[in-house]
Order: sequence, then C-alpha cells, then structure tokens
Amino acid sequence: MILLVKMLNTIAPLAENRKVKVNLIDCPSNHSFVKADRQRLKQVLLNLINNSIKYNRSNGTVTISTKTINEYDKPEVIRVSISDTGPGINPDDLKKLFKPFERIGAEQTDIEGSGLGLAVVKKFVEAMNGKVGVESEVGSGSTFWIELPVTESQLKLIAGTPTISASEKEMSEKIGTVFCIEDNSSNIELIEQILDSQRPNIRLISNTNGKQVVSMCIDHKPNLILLDLNLPDMHGAEVLELIQNNKETKDIPVVIISADAMPQQLNKLLNNGAKKYLTKPLNIIEFLDVIDNFIPSIKHKTN
Repeated sequence: MILLVKMLNTIAPLAENRKVKVNLIDCPSNHSFVKADRQRLKQVLLNLINNSIKYNRSNGTVTISTKTINEYDKPEVIRVSISDTGPGINPDDLKKLFKPFERIGAEQTDIEGSGLGLAVVKKFVEAMNGKVGVESEVGSGSTFWIELPVTESQLKLIAGTPTISASEKEMSEKIGTVFCIEDNSSNIELIEQILDSQRPNIRLISNTNGKQVVSMCIDHKPNLILLDLNLPDMHGAEVLELIQNNKETKDIPVVIISADAMPQQLNKLLNNGAKKYLTKPLNIIEFLDVIDNFIPSIKHKTN
C-alpha cells in the first residue's frame, strides 16, 4: 500500500482548495502489498479520497488508515479506511450509495457529479476479489473502506524463484533485447528485476508512448515486444496495429501484458497478431517461459 503515500501529493491541491486536512496514519500495514491492478486501485482510492474531501466541511479532516485483518479460516486482507468529518449519511440512504446514478443529498449541495463514482468503485473492487463498505453517523461523518487480499512483494517472489542450474546455463544462454511499452514505472522496474536476476544477458529497453514504438523498434531491433494496453497517448490495440502494418516491424513477436483479462479482449488481440496474452500481476514462471520461447539461445560447445 505504498501507493497511498504517493497519492497524497495528487490530492493535495483539492484538499488545500477546500481547506481540508488529510492525514495518513502511520502503521506497519502501510508497507504491505495487496493483490490488485495498480491502475484500478489508484482510481478507487482517488475516488474515495476525493469524495471525502469534496463532501467534507470547511476546515474538516480526512483520515486514511490501514490495518491487517486475519480472521480464522479466511484469507488475510488489508482494509483501507477513509474517514471524513462531513455531515454523515442517513441510514436509509446507505444502501443506495453504490448504485449507478444515485447521488445522496444532491439537492443539498452544489457539487457536480454523475453519480457513477461509487458504482465504479464497487465494480473495480469486486473485480479484484475485494470488498467495499461504508459506515456513517449523521452529523459526525462517514468512513468508506475497501478490503483486498494480501500478497507478497513481486520482488520477494522473484528472489524466491529458482534460477536455471549451472549446467543448463553453460549449455544455453539467452541473449537478446526486449522492448517494453509501459507507462507504469513500477511495472517496468519489476520486469527489469526479473530479467536482471533470471536472464542477465537480456537487454531491456522501455518507452511510455505508443506512437514512438515503430521508430524505436527500427532503431533497436528487439527480439520481443511487451505491450501494455493502457498507454497515455493511444490504446495498445492501436499500437499492435502499427507494428503489424510496418514491413520492418511486422515480424517482431508482440506479447500483451495487461490487467484486463476479459476473454473478448484477449481473443481479439490474439486474432490480430499478438503471440501471447499475460495478465497482471505477472506470474513469473509463465513470464520467463514466454521470454525463453522468443529470445534466441547461444549454444555452447561441450567436450
């Protein structure tokens, strides 16, 4: 949940504008990791924190806290709670909160909104195998919370992944270039860590924008392209089409890496030329198998 710390700068201007103080309670669970899609989790947290600021009172407070919940015979989860000092919510209205187009107390405020926010929060959290809820007392404020399953740091998982044996390494070394198109620095760092520790002779280059992919491929001639779908300038499907339509890049294998595991999307991209579709969070063994399938080996002679 280190993501929480990084998000404080994002919401600071809104909090300052509405004269609301935001506090993140320091506790050990802030440094835990949850199994979730980073982008969707960020959207969920921003939505809940922004609401707690917008619907607060002037000179009010927002308190963000986390805790580990470990109940008997249930998977361990992290609960993130976001509490405000706003007017609170009538008990009869609580059950309407997560329904589309329901804006509780809209007639009492001049704050604009579509009413879609909390419905999307619920959809995203449940898609990540989590839970969402709210507790409120009229006149005292509200607390919205989400729960997500605990996982280990991806880097710890890498450290626990067995490397190839010395004899195998002497027989075959993977040497080549992988081009990663990804706008999330944490995901790029993860892939870099995997390759550094497991396939040290593979060079990684990266870029965040889709429009530059073809020219960079022509310059660097990668053996494999790893393509995220949610890029800042265009969708990954469009990038795949650009690669496929250029005679100098059309034969470079493209592997999609995305949190979107919907079968319709997966099948469409595979039919359009992608060689493989990996979902986030990455399965390291599966990822290395893909690398080994597309990166050439330098064979060593044996006596």
